[in-house]
Amino acid sequence: MRDKFLKPYIWLPLAALCCAGCSKEQPYQKPITPVRVQAVAIETPAEGPQYSGSVEPVSQVIVAFRLGGYVSQIMTVPDGGSTRLLQESDVVPKGAALVHLRDDDYKVKVAQAESQQSQAQAGVDKAKLDYERADTLFKKQSLTKSDMDGAKAQLDNAQAMLKGAQAMVAEANLALKDSVLTAPSQGVVIKRLVEVGSLVGPGTPAVVLADLRNLKAVFGAPDVLLSKLKIGMPLTLATDSYPGTFTGRVTSIASAADPRSRVYDVEVSFPNPGLRLKPGMIVSIKMANTHPAEGIPVVPMGSIVRSKNNPDGYAVYVVDDEGGKTVSRSRDVTLGGALNNAIIVTAGLHPGEKVVTSGATLVSDGETIEIVP
Repeated sequence: MRDKFLKPYIWLPLAALCCAGCSKEQPYQKPITPVRVQAVAIETPAEGPQYSGSVEPVSQVIVAFRLGGYVSQIMTVPDGGSTRLLQESDVVPKGAALVHLRDDDYKVKVAQAESQQSQAQAGVDKAKLDYERADTLFKKQSLTKSDMDGAKAQLDNAQAMLKGAQAMVAEANLALKDSVLTAPSQGVVIKRLVEVGSLVGPGTPAVVLADLRNLKAVFGAPDVLLSKLKIGMPLTLATDSYPGTFTGRVTSIASAADPRSRVYDVEVSFPNPGLRLKPGMIVSIKMANTHPAEGIPVVPMGSIVRSKNNPDGYAVYVVDDEGGKTVSRSRDVTLGGALNNAIIVTAGLHPGEKVVTSGATLVSDGETIEIVP
């Protein structure tokens, strides 16, 4: 006879399985994120914001060949009692012959065109004599009207051929003239792109010239600065290359921001006496100090994150106390320029408020956080 009850070593595992099936899976709870915080500080800058700009020539031209051929000669310049070929940083006057192409072929074409012009001129001279003779006979009624018209047609045709030959001579002479590249204005050689013996085609660049008597510095301005910039306003510039400062004027303000950096390109033009500054140098552009005397709020750069409400805006996480818990709250802010190692906040924060500085990219709005030293 079977036992009325199962033995313990059988029913105990079954009970465990039943209990396991009845239990509910516990939801995942994110560990509290440790962060560092810092109070919004107030600073009173002694000077206005500064921006870095790259020096560029105001005007630059690429001198290129209109025709093709072999480079036979390049301009030479004095060099310590001898001469050398033109190179970068050399100053050339307006009209200077920079590069010569081999002109033998162009001289041959000029000679051919002039020969055709001489033949055409002889044809015109003969046609004029024939026409004058025919006109005299026609007036004496010794020549028919059709013969008179024929003489006139021959003269017109000879004159048309002469005009065509003259145009060919002008074109051949222009080609001969264009076999020599000349400087369109005084400038400094930025780059020479050909060598003696090079075979070049029409449109090939030969020399890049720039007028370095006037330069421009281009810098990126945030949108909060645009209202303070006007065309023609003076700005102070300085460079580590030379002592002192010099004055430039705003000559261009971009109408649209760069899609990546979200800043507006601003050009400041300034004179360059002695041609001391060169393209590619970095200058600092100093703005007037328009900050309030009582100071402006600033936060560390590490506290700035992208706004969830505006893809083009910025935000910070402000520390708040809710029900005895320390939580992070996202708050959109309006930023100014950089000040030392901090970022100016023009709207959205008050002095003394604490913002997350380390770990700002790891927290979310309303999340419980742990402040660590």
